[in-house]
Order: sequence, then structure tokens, then C-alpha cells
Amino acid sequence: MFAVVYDSCGGPKVLKWKVVENPVLDFNEVLIKVEACGVNRRDLWIREGIYQHLGKNKYLGFECSGTIVKRGAAASKLPIGSKVCALLNGGGYAEYVAVPEDYVMSIPSGLTFEQAAAIPCSASLIWLSFFERNNLIRDDKVLIHGAAGGVGSLAVRIAKSLGCVVFATAGSEEKVDFCRTLDADFAINYKKQDFSEVVARETNGTGVNCVLDCLGDDVVDQNLKSLAVGGKLICIGYKDHWKWSSVEMKDLVSKDTTIMGININTFNVVEKRNMLEGIQRDIWPLLKGNPHLVDICATYSFAQATQAHT
Repeated sequence: MFAVVYDSCGGPKVLKWKVVENPVLDFNEVLIKVEACGVNRRDLWIREGIYQHLGKNKYLGFECSGTIVKRGAAASKLPIGSKVCALLNGGGYAEYVAVPEDYVMSIPSGLTFEQAAAIPCSASLIWLSFFERNNLIRDDKVLIHGAAGGVGSLAVRIAKSLGCVVFATAGSEEKVDFCRTLDADFAINYKKQDFSEVVARETNGTGVNCVLDCLGDDVVDQNLKSLAVGGKLICIGYKDHWKWSSVEMKDLVSKDTTIMGININTFNVVEKRNMLEGIQRDIWPLLKGNPHLVDICATYSFAQATQAHT
């Protein structure tokens, strides 16, 4: 088969489309003929040498969609020919990938292969943030940073589908305009405006129940000011590999605030299986028949991986 490979870390041009060995199917795995694969920041950081590539699959690609063409001896949940998407431990930048069947999900009806390939990683973070660690309900208030990005835009859509009030931030006027198309209740340029002031004004000082953060130290004070009593600040990534310079304990204790990070790479098999079952139970019904909820900014062939990473 063909796969996108790299012999050394570096810029996008290290990626090459080459013939490699076919994946070996384990007893509990299914073989997926890959139709599309999502491009995530993690892929870029691994290619650059910032992250280590963990797991047995030595190729990039941590989410994909395609068709099951073969099953291991103990794999029986989905029949051959099923149209699926999957959360991967690498290996998606290839024509075929072997995946434990517990990490494979049927594609929500109405979604294309391209849309389905963009869901698993984002949906994992969103489900953990909104359902497993928050249990958001109608009229709860959510602050979502990076709302014009892949995770952020889907998070806005899901939060609105749940009936939440959404404060969305982005770093340019163009991206703020895009946030408005997502039906965010408030779209804010965090580089030009103190979003905590907007939150305070629009919530009559009560704050938001949840902050979904990928910005870090630049806005940590505003994030803590924005939280309601009992609110949660959930860190789902980081901009420029940030660290927080300081957090005042009084800011946490005074409002019973929780700060937590999410890293699904630390999950064991049972935790990951439970998460994917939760995604199919809680998020899939919101996406079925609603392809407009999943935005795709661009598509490339696998042979154009260099362009996709540029």
C-alpha cells in the first residue's frame, strides 16, 4: 500500500508518499480502507519533532474514515462493508489502517467521508468537556476559545444544539465573523477586547459554567474572572507550548473553581471505549442528518500531504 512517511523531522517537505508494507491485522482489529484522514495540530508537532509518536502505527494520522474490508478473528461488532470513522493511535495517512474494533464508529447519516474523518478527535475532546466532566444542560453558559478552529467550531455547534449560551473567541476579525456564522451568541476578538468584561456584562456578573481553553497564559486571568461559582476551566491544547506564569489560589478557592486538562493519550482501553460509546450516545444524534454542523476548510489528496501541512 501507499502511505505518507517521513525519514526525519522537519518542515512539510519531509513528508513523502511511498510504498510501504500492509498493516498486520490483530485478532480484535478491523482493516479500514481509508477514504479520508483528518489533519490535526498533533500531526504537525510530531512531524516537527516537538511530540514523540507513540503507539505501534509509525505513520501520522489520528482520525480517519473509510470502509471495513477485513475483520480479525474476534472482531464482530460491525460487518465488512460498513462505512465508519475511527480514533487512531497513528496510521491514518495511509491507504489502509488496522484499528481495534472498539475504536471504530459508524458514520452519522448524512455526513460525507471527509466530514466523518474530521470528527473523532474533536468529538472526543468535546464529549469529555461537555458531557463527562460537565454535564452541560440548556441555558448553561460556555466560553469557547479558538472557536474558528476544528475543535472550537464543532464545540460551538454542539453547545448550541444543547441549548447553551455560547461566548466564542477568535484572534482576527475574519475568524470572529466566521464564529457568527456558527450561531455563537457572542463573538469576540480576544486580541482586541477583554472577553471577561463581555461575559460579566452579558451574564449579569454570574459568569460561565465552562471555559474551553487552548490559549493559556495570555488569557488565564480573564478565564478565571469569567467563570461562575463552581465553574470549570478545561485545557484542551496549547498555543506556542505555553505555561502559566501564575495563578492566584484565592481565585480558585473563592469561586470553587476547577482547572483540569484533557489528554486522551493517557486513557486505557476501557476509558477510551467508554468515551467512544458516550460520543455515539450523546453527540451522534446531534449530527445525524445535520451535515452543516461539520465544517471542512479544505481537502487534499494523500499525495498532497505537504500542502496540507503548509
